[in-house]
Amino acid sequence: MPKSSAFACACILFLPMYAFAGKAKSTVTLTGRVTSSQGITRIEAVERNRANVLALSTNKPTAWVFPGKVNSAGTFQIPGLIPGHRYDLIVFTAKARWEGVNMNYYRPVQPGPPMTPSDLKQIVNFIEKIPRFTNYNRPLWIAGDHNHATLVVEQIRNHQFYSGHQGSIIFRVAVWYFERYYAGWQKVSNLGKVMTRWRGPAQQIPNPWQYLPALGDIAVSSAGTFKPIDVTLPKPSPHHGLDGVIPTGK
Repeated sequence: MPKSSAFACACILFLPMYAFAGKAKSTVTLTGRVTSSQGITRIEAVERNRANVLALSTNKPTAWVFPGKVNSAGTFQIPGLIPGHRYDLIVFTAKARWEGVNMNYYRPVQPGPPMTPSDLKQIVNFIEKIPRFTNYNRPLWIAGDHNHATLVVEQIRNHQFYSGHQGSIIFRVAVWYFERYYAGWQKVSNLGKVMTRWRGPAQQIPNPWQYLPALGDIAVSSAGTFKPIDVTLPKPSPHHGLDGVIPTGK
């Protein structure tokens, strides 16, 4: 179960301060800084609504993924972004892969009362206790209130499966949306978003593979403006994805 500090962090809303990027143009160069004690070796931006998730997860070329350049201080430039879209950053250090996530609800909603411990328990039980094809399921990030919630969910199958070889795993990370009705919380069907889909020998998966809201939901306006980006990557944590160890589940 995610720590309360992770939940609080995911729920903080920041009023955007926009950097000037000139008048409307066909493409925009995204700039900012991402630092890590391990050093940044590679950076790119992705428009998840349009990119091919399988190609993205396996580092194969695909449309709507924009490679950038980064120096030793973590200052980066990512050219070629299309205005009027939202992007997540994908950052590689010497030892880990970090991906931005968008914690916004899928539609505009009126803010409600704070989420209660009972709300959190119902949602987490739905994810962790209901039998699924994947034998390990847990929330990495939760943002919401008493009526609506957005979750980043990590799913792993390391039990034997059809066409899988000995030692193979399936690794999947997706955004799920929940809404509370009179009968309790329900997952919103057919509106989740798969961010990562990886399958293969366990020893070959990029690990650590972490997910961080601070790297996500970068809105590039039609005029080419975007909020300043200055992120320091924390240490890898099992609460935010693979941290070097693959959980075994049940």
